[in-house]
Amino acid sequence: MTVPEVMMEIKYLVKAGVSKTQVARQCGVSRQTVYNQMVRQTLAAAPRHRVSKLAPFKAYVRSRLEKFDLPATVLWRELKSRGYTGGMTILRQFVAPLKAEYTRRVTERFETVPGQQAQIDWGECGTVEVDGQRRKLYVFVMVLGYSRMLYARFTTSTRMPELLDCLVRSFDRLGIPQELLVDNMKQAVERHDVTSGIVQWNRTFRAFAHHHGTQPLASPPYWPRVKGKVERGVGYVKRSFLEGRAFVDVDDLNRQLEGWLNTVANVRVHGTTKARPVDRFAEEQTALRPCAAVPVYDVRPIEYRRVPEDCHLSYHGVHYSVHPDAVGQTVVVRPEGDRVGAAFTVYLHEREVAHHRRRAKDSR
Repeated sequence: MTVPEVMMEIKYLVKAGVSKTQVARQCGVSRQTVYNQMVRQTLAAAPRHRVSKLAPFKAYVRSRLEKFDLPATVLWRELKSRGYTGGMTILRQFVAPLKAEYTRRVTERFETVPGQQAQIDWGECGTVEVDGQRRKLYVFVMVLGYSRMLYARFTTSTRMPELLDCLVRSFDRLGIPQELLVDNMKQAVERHDVTSGIVQWNRTFRAFAHHHGTQPLASPPYWPRVKGKVERGVGYVKRSFLEGRAFVDVDDLNRQLEGWLNTVANVRVHGTTKARPVDRFAEEQTALRPCAAVPVYDVRPIEYRRVPEDCHLSYHGVHYSVHPDAVGQTVVVRPEGDRVGAAFTVYLHEREVAHHRRRAKDSR
């Protein structure tokens, strides 16, 4: 036999359990040769342990994923800046089970007891005609964390006055929770540091929350499931209410929405809780602060104007009369809306000196 054939025979006999002495005799080789071949077989069968290029960075990846639901592409860029020379595939394989576990933990942490938390968000809903012009249509949604009770309202703006007005209406309808979880919407959050988690709140929004005794919380960046209740609520309103619906104007749309909330959305069996929101709300309501117990908060925006000698101030390109006492003084204008026909009031040191309705720019 050739040398390779002898080695194969040794391998076969050893695997069959023949003693080393008998294998040596049968193959015409020394016992040491048989022993050496057995060692080679053992080494060949042993798994090779190579140090992964990702190994030195695994602790960093874990620390990042414990705080944020970062995509693998973002983590890869961060690791590259730290000296990682490995590929994306091994990183994705390491990240996938970690993200699943951390997401489960974060999601469970945001399951709340009655009255603890409400989530709010906006959704874009196409456009609508207002005063002869096409404007974007939005829907504001608030959902109570425990009962999943919904409040929603359509608007043509997401600016601060509209946000605060929607919040007052939702508090009046449902009650005030201990916490108010918001997405990082610019009207509420000016800055959210993704590393430290420190939130810089908009002053007006923070003052509004403080006035109503609710603690604002900003959902962690890259953790969409934290605010999943309200995101599903926005999608539910758009899909199950708005799709294919006919309406005259935004006011008509909101009247229809209110009826739908009362007769459909809040009386259906919820897919997660397996109960009707209205039934769980009966349990949760006692843990919510009544809006009537809080002094009225003026949500109207503030604008300033200086009154010239002719006793008329300019507002959106139209001149309106004010009381002569305001001549030469800086007055406060507080509008109740941003559309033609919306009322606005002018104050001089908290005293009302004019009240008008907004006219079109070319009106007299």
